[in-house]
Amino acid sequence: MSFLRRHPILISIVLFFFATQFISFRLEGKRERDTFSGFILTLTYYPQKLIFVLTGAIVGVWHNYIELIGIREENEGLRNEIRKLRQEKFQLWEAELQNERLKKLLGLKEDTLYDVVSANVIAGSPSILRSQVVIIDKGSKDGISEGMPVATYEGIVGRILLTGGKSSEVILITDEISAVDAYIHRTRARGIVKGTGDGCVMEYIEKKADVSVGDKVISSGRDGFFPEEVVIGTVVETEASGGFIRARVSPDMDLNSLEEVVVILKSPEKTVLNE
Repeated sequence: MSFLRRHPILISIVLFFFATQFISFRLEGKRERDTFSGFILTLTYYPQKLIFVLTGAIVGVWHNYIELIGIREENEGLRNEIRKLRQEKFQLWEAELQNERLKKLLGLKEDTLYDVVSANVIAGSPSILRSQVVIIDKGSKDGISEGMPVATYEGIVGRILLTGGKSSEVILITDEISAVDAYIHRTRARGIVKGTGDGCVMEYIEKKADVSVGDKVISSGRDGFFPEEVVIGTVVETEASGGFIRARVSPDMDLNSLEEVVVILKSPEKTVLNE
């Protein structure tokens, strides 16, 4: 009995074989069905039906599995295609933004009286002691030397602090040793814009001068360092300081996200430092 339980399919096949052979023999001999033949047919029906149902179920499950594998592979291919299209869209968007920036830089090139060299900002400060420094991918081989002013189409960025053959360090106008002789554009009130480490202040403005929040601050060119009338920033706050007015100035560009700049090929006559 245990053999029959363990091998029902095999037993059904054997019974089916003998039954069909017996039926064929009987039909060939008498060409008629008898009671015993009907019994055999009935006996073999249920195993045969079970085998048919199980076989159909297994085949159906197998086909569904194959179809699921195909759908899964197709979905993965579609996901990869979507990722590829998104990446291409991002690259096109980034290229468009870069083209816009370069067009504006070209506008600055046309406006300045000096030759300029375009450069990419490739790194931040290499020193933990001085954070207001960026590295550009142009150096002495491109005609750049220490002290040359650096700008974007939005305004002054800083000056060249140190040059190598293929790269240079740029000290930003927000650095504490940076200083630029400047004017209030609206009233021509004069002062010195100094770096504070996280921004700029314009000091030594005469107390009687007309200075208001929102005024643009531009370079005067008198320090022999920066060219005349390059934008530095915007006055965001004013206060009395001794016998002068002190104005807090916000640079017009985001110095923390610089990507392209131009180096103005102007050797400084002298350098003004905030010491």
